[in-house]
Amino acid sequence: MAVMVGSAASFKIAANTVAEMDQWSLDVQTGLEETQAFGDTWKERTATIKEWSGSASGRFDDTDTNGHVALSSAFVGGTSVAARFYVDGTNYYSGTAFVQASLSASENGLVTVNYTFTGTGALTLT
Repeated sequence: MAVMVGSAASFKIAANTVAEMDQWSLDVQTGLEETQAFGDTWKERTATIKEWSGSASGRFDDTDTNGHVALSSAFVGGTSVAARFYVDGTNYYSGTAFVQASLSASENGLVTVNYTFTGTGALTLT
């Protein structure tokens, strides 16, 4: 597997790149249930339900109608979005998620935003 460069990554809502993003992360987990019985000397486990969550952060841009404005509408309205986490120009993880946001500003800085996503359904790799 080749080393991937972060500057080739991006974050999109559906097919629309969200402007001014400079970081994203994904967390994928599988539930595990212990299945050992009396007399076993090693723990055994069975995989159960999977789940995913993620985040994307950068500078807030209120002129980005298909990115930041669409995300703002989703978290205010409680609707889900089609999130795409690109690792390069063509390969990405995608899934439907609910959005939460945290914005911050300082007197001598920029307005920044951190979006967090809670997946609903499968996460796929394209």
